[in-house]
Amino acid sequence: MSFFPSRHRCCKACSQRKIKIHGEEVIEYYHRGVVCHLVGYDIAVPLDVELIRPGEGEIIAAKRLLERVLQSYGRFFDAVLGDALYLEAPFFNFCIDHGKHAIAVIKGDQRALLRDAQGLFGQMKPGLWDEPRRLTQFWDVEGFSSAEGVKVPLRVLHAYETITKRERIGKQWIETVEDHHWWWATTFPLSQLPSRQLWKAGHRRWDVENDLFNTLSAHWALDHCFKHDPTAIVNFILTLFIAFVLLQSFYLRNLKPQRRTHLTLIGLANELHFSLTLMKTHAPWLDQGG
Repeated sequence: MSFFPSRHRCCKACSQRKIKIHGEEVIEYYHRGVVCHLVGYDIAVPLDVELIRPGEGEIIAAKRLLERVLQSYGRFFDAVLGDALYLEAPFFNFCIDHGKHAIAVIKGDQRALLRDAQGLFGQMKPGLWDEPRRLTQFWDVEGFSSAEGVKVPLRVLHAYETITKRERIGKQWIETVEDHHWWWATTFPLSQLPSRQLWKAGHRRWDVENDLFNTLSAHWALDHCFKHDPTAIVNFILTLFIAFVLLQSFYLRNLKPQRRTHLTLIGLANELHFSLTLMKTHAPWLDQGG
């Protein structure tokens, strides 16, 4: 995740990249970070954030973050889910050594594993999940040793999804068909995590983008840097995470379902904001001298 890009302000913890503005190449400064986010719940729960240092790889920062998260929240989850970048022996072994399973997307960087799985699956009849507007063929096999350096054999799940979408265009309903191929590798045995559960878990990877980053950037000022300092940035993000989780908890666990039908989560946040701005009294600590 990139935070607070700027072409004017920078600090010692900033990364740099060159972008083109009106055809002219300029330097942009920005911060990068890794976020640990729980998936599988109706509440978006970000646990922690770690900034990526200049010139540092994401995996190194992710390991620092996980060391801290495992110490504080290790009982909250059974597996670590990541994109294709995390399908590497050091990271998978890190998870194994800490008693956690790993799930990651398979892409071109793992050619040997992908090639072996494609060859085997080409000789197998797929399983099938037939749902309204979605037909999914899947192959799921354990025992792949093609990922060099990983301490245990891996399991590979391939899903070929055919999705029918219906859209209203020009006063007419138009149907389009999309095909998607998904590949995941995991240390989970089939006996512990069924194929459909692994498929669902793999798709939940995008929750951190859709339910967290997009929401916080659009409605919670995550795209605004109040103070350009590494410590201040981390403190702001963590405070934002706490406020976001508390608001969701109040909305989903305290408000009655009938009330939620006429009030969105963003609507509730706006109500709280308006109530603060209209208050005739202020916080008691502001009366204290010093």
